[in-house]
Amino acid sequence: MSKSALAGVVLAGAAAATLSMVASSLIARRPAPESDGPQEPSRCLTEADIQLSANPTQITLGQSSVVRWSVGLPSGCGGVRVRLDGDPVAATGTRAITPPRTAMHSLVVSHTRLGVQGETRRSVQIAVGYPPVVVIGPQTPNPVAVLVGALVNSTNEHQTVELCDVDLDMTGLAGIVIGSNRALIASPACARGPRSFGPRIFVTDRRGRRALFEIGGDNVRFSGFRLEGPTSGIAQGDIKEKGILIKPFPDTTPIRRVEVSNMEIFHWSGVGVQITDNNEAAERGRLFNTNEGAVHVFGNFFHHNRHGAGEGYGVAVTSGGYALIERNVFDENRHGIAGGSRTEDAKDYSGFTLRDNLILPGGGKHCSESWWGALTGWRAHCWQTHQIDMHGDENEWYSSSNWQCGRAGETMIIQRNTIFYTSGLAIKIRGNPMDKVVVDGNVFKHGSRGSAIAQNGGCGWGDNITTPIDVRPNNVFGVDPRTFLGSCDFFGDGQVDQFMATGVTWWAKSPVTQQWRYLNTMPERMPVLQLGRVDADAVCDVALRSPRSEIAPRAYSKSGTGPWRRVLLYEQ
Repeated sequence: MSKSALAGVVLAGAAAATLSMVASSLIARRPAPESDGPQEPSRCLTEADIQLSANPTQITLGQSSVVRWSVGLPSGCGGVRVRLDGDPVAATGTRAITPPRTAMHSLVVSHTRLGVQGETRRSVQIAVGYPPVVVIGPQTPNPVAVLVGALVNSTNEHQTVELCDVDLDMTGLAGIVIGSNRALIASPACARGPRSFGPRIFVTDRRGRRALFEIGGDNVRFSGFRLEGPTSGIAQGDIKEKGILIKPFPDTTPIRRVEVSNMEIFHWSGVGVQITDNNEAAERGRLFNTNEGAVHVFGNFFHHNRHGAGEGYGVAVTSGGYALIERNVFDENRHGIAGGSRTEDAKDYSGFTLRDNLILPGGGKHCSESWWGALTGWRAHCWQTHQIDMHGDENEWYSSSNWQCGRAGETMIIQRNTIFYTSGLAIKIRGNPMDKVVVDGNVFKHGSRGSAIAQNGGCGWGDNITTPIDVRPNNVFGVDPRTFLGSCDFFGDGQVDQFMATGVTWWAKSPVTQQWRYLNTMPERMPVLQLGRVDADAVCDVALRSPRSEIAPRAYSKSGTGPWRRVLLYEQ
């Protein structure tokens, strides 16, 4: 069936439901105290004339519909209660309703006879349509319902929801499924930036493992806001909440573009963003190492996503998924980036490209859930684990759940990252990859390769490593770029930012948010750089230091974000 035909069926079904009145059966609340058999329903309900209508039944967001109802009762019927959407109302009346999303509105009539309470209801649907761009601000009524309605119920081919200056409490909600051509973003003027934290979506409830948002469609964008989970400390046991799960719907069409960008994602004890594949319709699923940017996670700050022994990941790529993860900052996660080797049927293996990320010193704490740990206390059996991880698909004889050997994912490219974390390993690959692991041009604070990178092989005696990690000679060990920091205004508002050149990337830290933000991919470090305003705007530039005989620099990067360009003085 074509998309247009299917849409017609759905709309026709919705119209039929809208115009029909749905009557429920009488419901006995409790048995009569003086009768052994079933009681006859109250004639006050069976003979009542109950009418409910809405006009119009199809509106646009922000418009109102008038609901009318009347309840005609037989003679001698007292004590009958009438409720509209849970509110007590008179037997006859009207109400203007401005619904935030499509919903059924119900009139419930109840009566108690001989100790038995019964009820009957009528319902009518009011369908809500949405403009292509819905902006949710401080004055938006029922903002959470508007957000969910626009993303889930909208019939527009493309739907965008913009957030501006809002704190949205989505406690109690989970599994909000996002289809294709949807965007949940901050309005450009309100987005997360060097001087702004951005809008916030948060939850406070103890919840299961189901994600708050489940992205199943293609061409989806989440950007510019904070996503806060309910666990600020280190969780234990089965408390493993997820912020965003990316799991494509069953299909044979490769995913083209799913983006998670410029967000602050924190306090999710399971995982901030998890990327999986779906091979129900195609053996290799819809995500591949040949199209690394189909899922693109970039420019985010993942922090304080912690669990004592289970998960606690900033980003996890599992069940055959693949993602490009770049220009992010990670701090105080158990693992910054984690991988699950394969799908359950072992037909699709996971992988990732990690490029130009900044991994700060915090996090990595692991606490055993073993029986001896439970007897002696968690703190006695805690240690530091690693930050970049790919599990194997098998276990050694002494463990049934660590997945520390066998085949470990497919393709892992780890390139131009700066890793300050030294409390444990930086990288651990727990088996032999199906394709390869390449560690290329990274900067490690660890003093040596052996203290930074480790690999397991196949299970059994010996190392059994058949596909070793390809550690390129251009990796740098024993370097701490924080020793040489600069300062300048990189955002043109008069406030001074810290500047860090790691040897692979440049970063600026705002005095307002205290967060590092990616500027550029450049190998030059502070000893050969100078900061200042080279051109006419108010934003700081980064220039190459000039020879002592010259006053002005010969080349500079505009705002620290552009490529090297000649200073005009030398072009004349």
